[in-house]
Amino acid sequence: MSSPQADDDHGRVIRLRPRMGRMRASHWRNPPIDDSAWHDSPVPDLAKYECPESDGEYRHRMMLNAIAFVFTSLFVLAGVWLATHMMVHA
Repeated sequence: MSSPQADDDHGRVIRLRPRMGRMRASHWRNPPIDDSAWHDSPVPDLAKYECPESDGEYRHRMMLNAIAFVFTSLFVLAGVWLATHMMVHA
């Protein structure tokens, strides 16, 4: 026989509601694309700090992404080789 305490430990579901305040559920699932609806932001507009990205910056960023991808791939391959080497010689 199971005790009532054991039954209480399993099967409890806590329903969590979003903390959106006045916002309806439809807006919570599909936020509006237009940012003009949100005027009460505590952060000032950061558009004055944005600058258009040049081709040189884009090329540099993509080159660094490629280098990071190669480094990560080599790191993974070294880990697989090490695990295989340990398994064979164990």
